[in-house]
Amino acid sequence: MCRLLLLSHSELSRSFYDTAELIMGRPDPQVSYIVLPYGQDMDIYQKAIEETVASAETDGILILTDLFGGSPFMITSRVYGKYHTTVPMEIVCGMNLSMVIETVAALKQSVSLGRLKEIALEAGRKGIVDFSERLQSQYRKKGGTPYEH
Repeated sequence: MCRLLLLSHSELSRSFYDTAELIMGRPDPQVSYIVLPYGQDMDIYQKAIEETVASAETDGILILTDLFGGSPFMITSRVYGKYHTTVPMEIVCGMNLSMVIETVAALKQSVSLGRLKEIALEAGRKGIVDFSERLQSQYRKKGGTPYEH
């Protein structure tokens, strides 16, 4: 079964994990997170990521990071360079709660690593909604305006 690793600046990855637990119950053991507090030694941080990736072995691991180009991503890209030939792995940046919830749920269905990545990307995009636009669209379909009662 694939693994899921949440990485972020500060405590954000722990908060996503805790929120997923609040909504869905305790995530499977295949779901983990590593925080990056201010002042963290980057070599220690990289070693923690490497240990998690290596433990995935042939099952594969999807790593969600908070920000493309940020420190968690940059360290993860180094880990990718070191392990991608021995451990199936994918990295998706721009982690949001919709993405986390859907990927945690998908892990329970034993989906493939490729499918897990697709789910993460789709859920991340669908989780971003312009409420005003959605409201306007719904009322246009009904032939009215959102402010008519």
